[in-house]
Amino acid sequence: MVDYIATEEFFKFTKMAATACEVLCSPSAAFAEALAAAYVGGDFVESDSESESDSSAAQAQAGERRSTTEEPRQHLLEQLWSIMRLDNGQLDPQQASQFSRVMCSLLQRKPYEALDFIRAQDAAVAQFLEHLNVSAVVDLLLKVISLEELENGPGIIEWLSSQQLVAQLVARLAPDQDPEMHSLAAQVLLDIIAISQCNNPAQPTIGTNALIEELKSEATVSKLAVFMLDRTAPHATSTLINCVYIFIELIRRNYSDIDGDGEIDEDEEYALDGVDDDEDDEARPRREPRMPTVDLSEMMRVLALRVGDLVALLTDPRASTTPVPTTQGLSEPLGFERLRICELFAELLHCSNMPRLNAAAVTGDGSDSPT
Repeated sequence: MVDYIATEEFFKFTKMAATACEVLCSPSAAFAEALAAAYVGGDFVESDSESESDSSAAQAQAGERRSTTEEPRQHLLEQLWSIMRLDNGQLDPQQASQFSRVMCSLLQRKPYEALDFIRAQDAAVAQFLEHLNVSAVVDLLLKVISLEELENGPGIIEWLSSQQLVAQLVARLAPDQDPEMHSLAAQVLLDIIAISQCNNPAQPTIGTNALIEELKSEATVSKLAVFMLDRTAPHATSTLINCVYIFIELIRRNYSDIDGDGEIDEDEEYALDGVDDDEDDEARPRREPRMPTVDLSEMMRVLALRVGDLVALLTDPRASTTPVPTTQGLSEPLGFERLRICELFAELLHCSNMPRLNAAAVTGDGSDSPT
């Protein structure tokens, strides 16, 4: 069944591959056990002359891999993962979808074994990023990230951070990259933010982590600011639009104004639903825990230094400002560039009510720190 999904001639076996995918993803635990089974030295494929006459093309391909020296059979997961080693553009979307379904099913049933296998692959993160334009591969990457919430955390976030996942995604937002690549990289970063943080207690998250810390760091934000304010690069406007989406998402996911005076107490981490402190504990409704917010002061500091450049783009945008005919006569278009800058300014102003940022702006002696 793995042969049908991983074959290089997938287009010849689409129906069989679809059936194999359904079987491998079925509720039966036996298939997950077989896929995750560790390699053993005695696991050989014996040469068999009768296999050469088999009518199945998939079996014929398997027969070609057999040898008289009884070489060990390729591990099923390694055979399946060979799909990820294809060059960009060579991966069939339907094949990628079935591969992703099987891997996601395995991650759900055998998470530790599957994660150990993925981490053992050379350049696994680079292979994920090679296929950013394939939604099924991106879904698999996000599934891997979400498994950080498992008990006895498998350290997947630390591994992804060590593999420079955020740095590689940020590099794809460079203004000389294609706008389509900007959109793909930004969407993955937005999904990582959504998985990591949410101010809605009903939505499960893995909490703030090394990926978010790197994304909102001064070095990363400074790099994004240089990218989006470049006036000479061919696609700087696309970079700005996508970077603003990321900044806004970071702010909205971490916005908290429970305590307007900036004081942080133990009740700040809970939604009190308007119940007075004087009421008895029994009368209080169950308080939902809130995700702790992230300190965005580094990001805010970098953007504050770039306000003048952003204002300059409002008055002199890089996009065309040639008046266009409207029902009211000729009118200069606002444009997405100026619209996103206005949205960013609105979110930055919104941050003035964030207790964490206000508290960070006060020194130990109670005086305001310079900004």
